[in-house]
Amino acid sequence: MSWIIGILLVVAGAIVGFFAARYWLAEHSDEAELNDQVTQTKQQLADYRQEVAEHLATAQALVGQLEETQDKLKAYLHHSADLLQREQEQPSLPFFAEDTMRELRMANKINSEKRKSDDKAASDMPRDYSDKKSGLFK
Repeated sequence: MSWIIGILLVVAGAIVGFFAARYWLAEHSDEAELNDQVTQTKQQLADYRQEVAEHLATAQALVGQLEETQDKLKAYLHHSADLLQREQEQPSLPFFAEDTMRELRMANKINSEKRKSDDKAASDMPRDYSDKKSGLFK
Protein backbone atom coordinates (compact mmCIF):
# COMPACT_ATOMS: atom_id res chain seq x y z
CA MET A 1 0.00 0.00 0.00
CA SER A 2 2.90 2.27 0.38
CA TRP A 3 3.47 2.18 -3.32
CA ILE A 4 -0.19 3.33 -3.91
CA ILE A 5 0.34 6.20 -1.52
CA GLY A 6 3.54 7.05 -3.40
CA ILE A 7 1.71 7.06 -6.77
CA LEU A 8 -1.13 9.15 -5.34
CA LEU A 9 1.39 11.60 -3.90
CA VAL A 10 3.16 11.82 -7.29
CA VAL A 11 -0.19 12.40 -9.08
CA ALA A 12 -1.24 14.99 -6.46
CA GLY A 13 2.17 16.69 -6.76
CA ALA A 14 1.87 16.75 -10.56
CA ILE A 15 -1.60 18.31 -10.37
CA VAL A 16 -0.47 20.92 -7.81
CA GLY A 17 2.70 21.55 -9.83
CA PHE A 18 0.68 21.92 -13.03
CA PHE A 19 -1.61 24.58 -11.52
CA ALA A 20 1.27 26.33 -9.72
CA ALA A 21 3.29 26.51 -12.94
CA ARG A 22 0.30 27.77 -14.85
CA TYR A 23 -0.36 30.48 -12.26
CA TRP A 24 3.36 31.44 -12.09
CA LEU A 25 3.73 31.63 -15.88
CA ALA A 26 0.52 33.63 -16.24
CA GLU A 27 1.75 36.05 -13.61
CA HIS A 28 5.11 36.44 -15.32
CA SER A 29 3.55 36.82 -18.75
CA ASP A 30 1.34 39.63 -17.39
CA GLU A 31 4.42 41.21 -15.88
CA ALA A 32 6.30 40.96 -19.17
CA GLU A 33 3.35 42.44 -21.02
CA LEU A 34 3.16 45.31 -18.54
CA ASN A 35 6.91 45.87 -18.87
CA ASP A 36 6.51 46.04 -22.65
CA GLN A 37 3.66 48.52 -22.28
CA VAL A 38 5.73 50.67 -19.90
CA THR A 39 8.66 50.64 -22.32
CA GLN A 40 6.38 51.52 -25.21
CA THR A 41 4.77 54.34 -23.24
CA LYS A 42 8.16 55.74 -22.26
CA GLN A 43 9.25 55.69 -25.90
CA GLN A 44 6.06 57.47 -26.97
CA LEU A 45 6.58 60.08 -24.25
CA ALA A 46 10.19 60.65 -25.38
CA ASP A 47 9.03 61.02 -29.01
CA TYR A 48 6.31 63.45 -27.97
CA ARG A 49 8.79 65.52 -25.96
CA GLN A 50 11.12 65.60 -28.98
CA GLU A 51 8.29 66.79 -31.24
CA VAL A 52 7.30 69.49 -28.74
CA ALA A 53 10.92 70.64 -28.46
CA GLU A 54 11.20 70.85 -32.27
CA HIS A 55 7.90 72.72 -32.46
CA LEU A 56 9.02 75.25 -29.84
CA ALA A 57 12.37 75.73 -31.60
CA THR A 58 10.61 76.37 -34.91
CA ALA A 59 8.17 78.78 -33.25
CA GLN A 60 11.06 80.62 -31.60
CA ALA A 61 12.89 80.93 -34.93
CA LEU A 62 9.73 82.30 -36.59
CA VAL A 63 9.26 84.81 -33.79
CA GLY A 64 12.88 85.91 -34.28
CA GLN A 65 12.28 86.42 -37.99
CA LEU A 66 9.09 88.34 -37.23
CA GLU A 67 10.93 90.61 -34.80
CA GLU A 68 13.68 91.21 -37.37
CA THR A 69 11.11 92.09 -40.03
CA GLN A 70 9.32 94.37 -37.60
CA ASP A 71 12.60 96.15 -36.77
CA LYS A 72 13.33 96.61 -40.48
CA LEU A 73 9.83 98.03 -41.01
CA LYS A 74 10.25 100.44 -38.07
CA ALA A 75 13.62 101.60 -39.42
CA TYR A 76 12.14 102.11 -42.90
CA LEU A 77 9.19 104.11 -41.55
CA HIS A 78 11.52 106.20 -39.36
CA HIS A 79 13.77 106.89 -42.36
CA SER A 80 10.75 107.85 -44.49
CA ALA A 81 9.47 110.18 -41.77
CA ASP A 82 12.91 111.81 -41.54
CA LEU A 83 12.96 112.35 -45.31
CA LEU A 84 9.51 113.95 -45.23
CA GLN A 85 10.53 116.15 -42.32
CA ARG A 86 13.69 117.29 -44.12
CA GLU A 87 11.72 117.99 -47.30
CA GLN A 88 9.28 120.17 -45.37
CA GLU A 89 12.14 122.09 -43.75
CA GLN A 90 14.06 122.62 -47.02
CA PRO A 91 12.59 124.23 -50.13
CA SER A 92 11.92 121.66 -52.77
CA LEU A 93 14.40 121.57 -55.61
CA PRO A 94 12.97 122.23 -59.08
CA PHE A 95 13.15 119.50 -61.67
CA PHE A 96 14.77 121.86 -64.18
CA ALA A 97 17.39 124.52 -63.61
CA GLU A 98 16.34 128.19 -63.50
CA ASP A 99 17.55 129.03 -67.02
CA THR A 100 15.71 126.01 -68.43
CA MET A 101 12.54 127.10 -66.64
CA ARG A 102 12.92 130.61 -68.13
CA GLU A 103 13.26 129.15 -71.64
CA LEU A 104 10.18 126.96 -71.09
CA ARG A 105 8.15 129.98 -69.93
CA MET A 106 9.20 132.00 -72.99
CA ALA A 107 8.39 129.09 -75.32
CA ASN A 108 5.00 128.69 -73.64
CA LYS A 109 4.27 132.40 -74.03
CA ILE A 110 5.23 132.34 -77.74
CA ASN A 111 3.12 129.23 -78.30
CA SER A 112 0.12 130.75 -76.52
CA GLU A 113 0.36 133.89 -78.72
CA LYS A 114 0.59 131.72 -81.80
CA ARG A 115 -2.43 129.71 -80.66
CA LYS A 116 -4.42 132.94 -80.13
CA SER A 117 -3.58 134.13 -83.63
CA ASP A 118 -4.56 130.71 -84.99
CA ASP A 119 -7.89 131.05 -83.19
CA LYS A 120 -8.50 134.44 -84.84
CA ALA A 121 -7.61 133.01 -88.23
CA ALA A 122 -10.03 130.18 -87.64
CA SER A 123 -12.88 132.67 -87.14
CA ASP A 124 -12.05 134.55 -90.41
CA MET A 125 -13.53 133.64 -93.71
CA PRO A 126 -12.17 130.55 -95.34
CA ARG A 127 -9.42 131.15 -97.85
CA ASP A 128 -11.47 129.66 -100.61
CA TYR A 129 -12.91 133.11 -101.22
CA SER A 130 -10.03 135.15 -102.58
CA ASP A 131 -10.07 138.90 -103.15
CA LYS A 132 -9.15 138.67 -106.82
CA LYS A 133 -11.76 137.57 -109.23
CA SER A 134 -10.75 134.60 -111.24
CA GLY A 135 -12.13 131.91 -113.32
CA LEU A 136 -15.71 131.97 -114.66
CA PHE A 137 -16.92 134.85 -112.47
CA LYS A 138 -14.50 137.41 -113.88
